[in-house]
Amino acid sequence: MSGFDLFCTGHLVIIGALPVIVIILTILAVKLPAKASDILIKALSVAVLLGETLQDIQLTYEGGNIINYLPLHLCNLGIFVNLIASFSRGKVRAFFSEVSLTLIAPGAMFAIITPDWNYRPLLSWLPLMCFFTHILLVTIPVLMYARGYSKPSFKHFYYPYVFLIAAAIPIYLFDKHVNRNYMYLLYPASDSPLSWMESFMGNPGYLLGVAIMSGMILFVIYSALWIIGRMVKKGNSEAHET
Repeated sequence: MSGFDLFCTGHLVIIGALPVIVIILTILAVKLPAKASDILIKALSVAVLLGETLQDIQLTYEGGNIINYLPLHLCNLGIFVNLIASFSRGKVRAFFSEVSLTLIAPGAMFAIITPDWNYRPLLSWLPLMCFFTHILLVTIPVLMYARGYSKPSFKHFYYPYVFLIAAAIPIYLFDKHVNRNYMYLLYPASDSPLSWMESFMGNPGYLLGVAIMSGMILFVIYSALWIIGRMVKKGNSEAHET
């Protein structure tokens, strides 16, 4: 069964559809009454969980080992981050929705651009399901941000690190115990930025490189969110003046 090439016509169409879907659903979430908008976010969060569950059941049915499909990669963890943010309130919602926006959404976007599920035909069930879940993993945190679940700030720069450390420690121990490589904590994926860092930082030295690279990416993300926040605040002030 042949797969699809990265950046083939079909893949480019999906990448191009991503911002369109995000914009349409964000406009819908903003225009809906608050309660209906919250229900939409909850429904989408549950839909990702159901999609991932069905995907793992089908892969296992096809003969795969369920131990290989546990939700322990970053995007998989994002499913539960979004569920917690969607169904909680207060500081818990603020923390997890900000982690989703600054960490999960960029990771899911990267996965859409450079998918590792391209070993199957583009229009077969697995790539379509993976694109579906990852598009929602990008969309949901944007909807939560638009609804004011989180107030991203440079003061919260440590939020993603707290989450990553809390998740990485038990997953690393699990990886060692079952000889798996969830979150690429034991060794980097081949032909990836992680393998490049391993070439001169060694193993586990490349994990320090991951932390540094993550900090640089997070700085860009928080800077962009700061600019967006300033623009929105300025727009609201001008609207009140008129």
